[in-house]
Amino acid sequence: MKFVLLKLTINGYVMTLARRVKGYYYSLTDYIPSTQLRGALLSEYYYQKGKIDPQFFASPAYPVEAVPSHYFSPAEGRKSKKYLEEKGVLKRKSEELEKGKPLREVLQLGSGKKPKVGTIIRREETTPSEYKYSNFSGESFVSMHVAIDKRLGSSYHGMLFAYEYKKLGVLWALAKPSEVIDVAKSNTLKLGRGKSRSNAEVRVEAVREVDLPEPQGLSYCLSQCVPSLFGKTFFSIGKVEGKSVIIGETSVYSGWFTNDSMSGQKPSFKTLSEGTLVYVKEKGEYDKLLPAGLNFMVSVGDLGSLLDQVRVQ
Repeated sequence: MKFVLLKLTINGYVMTLARRVKGYYYSLTDYIPSTQLRGALLSEYYYQKGKIDPQFFASPAYPVEAVPSHYFSPAEGRKSKKYLEEKGVLKRKSEELEKGKPLREVLQLGSGKKPKVGTIIRREETTPSEYKYSNFSGESFVSMHVAIDKRLGSSYHGMLFAYEYKKLGVLWALAKPSEVIDVAKSNTLKLGRGKSRSNAEVRVEAVREVDLPEPQGLSYCLSQCVPSLFGKTFFSIGKVEGKSVIIGETSVYSGWFTNDSMSGQKPSFKTLSEGTLVYVKEKGEYDKLLPAGLNFMVSVGDLGSLLDQVRVQ
């Protein structure tokens, strides 16, 4: 499937997903979720053109040389921040599943290795047989804010808030080839939560077109994935020993809905998290959910080969 490879340069600190604990908002991710990136691009497009492209989509934006880890790119130990991935491991595991090898044997990793699905890992070194990664965590910055009573001109009691922002630097993302990109790349975007409290701007560059293999066999979820939703199946999952092969974790998707009378942050539903591997039997209409930031799945031999194709520097 053909995408436009985007290079996003953030000149400051941003907040993406956040969780509130009393008066403290702390960042949950070290990347830009696909829904936020798509919304920022479409917002600029609407400002310039006065219309939107409802079929436009964008993947999550990850730091350069970084992606979510999968089961077969495990940490070297339970507390280790170093990760290893054998070259061609996903292709080899897919072939093993196709030959009917027992799943318990396919999942064997070796002594001491700890799978951590969905952790953002950055490639540090390449050897003839494997890729070496380390855990990526953006530099944090905490900013204090206070709510002011407009009538009294003083702070509200108990209304002191702390917001944690992350420095992510240069990121890469995939997007639909569209006029939206042509408009966005000549402007800077405001991106992330708390835009009024942060002066960070994002410069967008269209690097080149990339053609990534569509899901087939053991496929990698670059974003959250959902096989079926509200009674409709988008792709079917193959089975081994009578069980659907899903190797990873689950998470919750929250989306916005809008109609003529109201809008809100619904629906919410369970999805497969980033970094999950699914054994795709039939790809079906998996791409119907791309505008919702779901089902960015690719069939690659390993993460290293994927990073080679999306290199922006």
